[in-house]
Order: sequence, then C-alpha cells, then structure tokens
Amino acid sequence: MAFHGARRVRRAVRALAAGVWECLVSFGSLQAAGGFGQDDGARPLSEPPPGHPERLRPDVPMTALERALLKELDPAD
Repeated sequence: MAFHGARRVRRAVRALAAGVWECLVSFGSLQAAGGFGQDDGARPLSEPPPGHPERLRPDVPMTALERALLKELDPAD
C-alpha cells in the first residue's frame, strides 16, 4: 500500500521534470542556433549606445563616490 500523499508527490515530481525538460530543450535550441560561445569580435563599449538612458557627461566632474568606485574597479588609473 502506498503512503498517503503519494499522488501529490508524483504530481510534484512530474511538474519538476517537465520544467527541467523545458529548460533543456530551450538550452539545446539556443546551442543549435549558435547562441553560446561565439566571439563575434565585438569590443567592449567605452560608452553607452545612443539613446541609452545613462549618458556619459565629460563636462560634469565625478563625485567622490564615483572616483572611489573607479579606483576600486581599475586601480591602474
């Protein structure tokens, strides 16, 4: 005789397996389309693209916090 609640456990396991399956199918589709591991030679951006809400303002001096963060991220400067 199965324990009480076995049906609920089976349902939960099936739902989890279905979710894992969907993730694997999505990952495989992306792999097949060449979505991972390709280097298209793009350089890192030096500034946000046009129309981006964050804009660099060379005319406005950096705050003390921004200078500290820059020093923390890039100690060579």
